[in-house]
Amino acid sequence: MPEANTCVCHEVVAAMTSWLRYAGRFVVPALLLAGAVGAWLAADTLASVTHTAASGTPARGIASNDLTTPVLSVRRVPDFATGASQQASFALAIASLPPEPGGLSCVSVLVDGVPVFERRSDRALVPSYAQLLVTGHAAMDILGPDFRYETQVLASAAPDLNGRIFDGIYLLGGGDPVLMSYNYALVFRPALSTRTAIEDLAADVAEAGVVRIDGGVIAIERRYDDQRSLPGWPTALTQSGVVGPLTALQLDDGFAERAAANRGIAIPSEQPAVLTAERFADRLNDLDVQVFGTNRVLEADEELPSLVPVAQISSAPMSDIIFQMFAVNDATAGELILKELGVATSAEGSTQAGARAVQQLLQDQGVDLPVPFRDGSGLDPIGGTTCNQLAATADTIPDDHPTIEVLPDYRLPGVFGGRLAHLDLQADLRLVGGVQGNASGFVARTVDDGVRITISSIINRPGGPSANDLVYQEALVEMVDQLRPSINFNGVEPDQ
Repeated sequence: MPEANTCVCHEVVAAMTSWLRYAGRFVVPALLLAGAVGAWLAADTLASVTHTAASGTPARGIASNDLTTPVLSVRRVPDFATGASQQASFALAIASLPPEPGGLSCVSVLVDGVPVFERRSDRALVPSYAQLLVTGHAAMDILGPDFRYETQVLASAAPDLNGRIFDGIYLLGGGDPVLMSYNYALVFRPALSTRTAIEDLAADVAEAGVVRIDGGVIAIERRYDDQRSLPGWPTALTQSGVVGPLTALQLDDGFAERAAANRGIAIPSEQPAVLTAERFADRLNDLDVQVFGTNRVLEADEELPSLVPVAQISSAPMSDIIFQMFAVNDATAGELILKELGVATSAEGSTQAGARAVQQLLQDQGVDLPVPFRDGSGLDPIGGTTCNQLAATADTIPDDHPTIEVLPDYRLPGVFGGRLAHLDLQADLRLVGGVQGNASGFVARTVDDGVRITISSIINRPGGPSANDLVYQEALVEMVDQLRPSINFNGVEPDQ
């Protein structure tokens, strides 16, 4: 909503905030409620002015173009908060927020789908990991919670009586974003529990009676296009190990060297599918399956011969993959899943095709999209989204949709970097988001039986969000209980 529509109300809230800080030092706590009621009366007066304007009689001293309903207004508060005590609670919740970040930031707060507090909510900003909610929801809706990726080992013929395969084995990538080695999964804190173990696939080859492979391991990565990264990604994303080179046959996020093992600098592979083939050959050799020949990728102009299956491995169901992606902010998974959405909807494994599928889903869901959906992780500085889009996406997910089941609790250690784990909300709040580079963003929604609260917040600041920025976002989360009179006003009779 434009700034002009919120300035009058913002002054009321700012004045109330200053008064509360003074009162907190010198006045007994009982006066806080009186202050909240005062804020409600001010908001009620503001609503009356707006009502007068709507009737065609401008209020004295106020320009007619300022007489639209402000973002923070009693008229905008849903039916749950029409009593004086509920309105006082609402006013107190907003007034108690720290000073807002301003500038490149936005906020959108919905109560049962009704906007009750917005600041620059239609401004396009880099959403950081909050974007994963949109990608994950699309995957749960289009692919389904039971979808599983398949990684296959093929050969031109079954092993002979001596357990020997000629002409190499083919490792067919299915786009699995959690194909990992045991040691790589342990790098994360907490360690990743949802993974497709490359060691298990190698063991299946050995159990199939294979003892020798002539011709090496030939990687097939044709399910997706060959775009390894998005044009706007800074090199810092890969050097810090945040996101790896994208391929349909990716092992350990495509990193040749982990950041933790290389003085904090990760080394992405220039040929991630070849890296997967080489490491798979190493695992086979560990099991006394000898691999001879060059490990390579099947080139685009190279014809695929007739092949028979040797072994295959399935990933965990999509519901487990999405939950982990949300809980640890797995940007690489978000980008690979977006390509899989392109395969499912248009037989095109590209970021662009996946983005079109997401946009169509959101439009069908009734979400207004002034900013086109561009990337799966929210890390592309060329892309962006608005707080309105994020909040509307989360808020319009049906209560019985499988996405609701995989939204992580705000207290989990990987959610928003663990910065919210100390909060003790009565509401059952689920949250997706985090801090990366110059951006901090989250989208949160309550999923219990109380009134539905949905909050989105994005802050973009050169050099990264400040400590005060993060305090402000924490305060937005903390005020959820204050926005729910069903929790905070148990035993209080509603006004008649």
